[in-house]
Amino acid sequence: MSTVLTGMGVVSSVGRTALAACAAIHARISRPRKLRYFRSVDEETQDAVGLTAHPLTGYTEGFDGVGRWRRLALGALEDLLRTPCVPKDADSRFWGRTGMVGVLPVPEDLLPVPEPESASLLALCLSPLRDELGLDVAVESMKAVAMGSAGLFVALEMGLRWLDDGVLDRCLIVVADSYLTPLPLLRLSRERRLKWDGQPVGLMPGEAGVGFLLERETHAVRRGASPLARILAVATGRESSPGSGARHFSGVALGSCVRDALGRSAAPLPFSGDIHVDLNGESWRSRQWGGALARLRDGLAEPRIHTVASSVGDTGCASAALGLCQAVHGLCWGHARSNPCLVVSSADDGAVGCVAVQGMGAPIRALFMGRRAG
Repeated sequence: MSTVLTGMGVVSSVGRTALAACAAIHARISRPRKLRYFRSVDEETQDAVGLTAHPLTGYTEGFDGVGRWRRLALGALEDLLRTPCVPKDADSRFWGRTGMVGVLPVPEDLLPVPEPESASLLALCLSPLRDELGLDVAVESMKAVAMGSAGLFVALEMGLRWLDDGVLDRCLIVVADSYLTPLPLLRLSRERRLKWDGQPVGLMPGEAGVGFLLERETHAVRRGASPLARILAVATGRESSPGSGARHFSGVALGSCVRDALGRSAAPLPFSGDIHVDLNGESWRSRQWGGALARLRDGLAEPRIHTVASSVGDTGCASAALGLCQAVHGLCWGHARSNPCLVVSSADDGAVGCVAVQGMGAPIRALFMGRRAG
């Protein structure tokens, strides 16, 4: 039985709907701005220099920590709920058979405590979000995943297991992160990972919220929904640790995930299609991706590489989700070179993942254009 995506929502610095954000990223539109509230220090001159970032101007100001995450997640889910054939909150039968997985920032950025329990994350983030939207999702069907950029793939695997076991009919996945609040900015600055005038190699911080509705294709067709794309394969892994605090990953696990996803998706080899990668300007990610490519020489033939960070900066755990949105958008609008497409991501601690997603045949632009008014 195949699993499909039937809903998608996005808020980002280049658009506050899935259609606007994906179209802007496809057109390589970018809206970087200097942050007025955070500056780096040039080690040579000791001058304070402004940091360029990708904030959601007019949307997230005044929100910090958990509040900012919930603001981004709420915007993404409100956009998703405007997707045609996604029932409103009053449909208790629909949402009662729906699970909810929140992909959260790593705990050290989300909360000022060492290791928050999953129950705390649910109480602070997911439960208020569910209540604000009025969705009748059972508490026992809600899970939190806090493991950075690779969290999306763990959430997809969790949702696929729920659907395979018949526990639930569908799964709502919400991903949100912001590198534009004090905790992550201070950490990234301390680790010398931010890009600024005196340090050209590094990341530009961003923020985004993304939502997906995942369900069995038979259930979607039965209720009259038109799927956006089909999930063919999800693969996860972990690079061997190079030592505490070091990021010198070989790319072995990442290459293995790509090979696994390609094999299970039955894509023609060598693969020369679209791969959405979370390269963000940091040299360790480039080396890791290069190592993966070296191990995939026989399976790849000059694929077309896409990087959403070029438009919206590094959005943390939302980066892989934006890559999946971009892959689905390309398939729906006929922009994709290949069918299927791959989405690849790696977390700071070495966790990696890949998902292969397939279009549903002819381009289905109407699903993006036919949104209900909010």
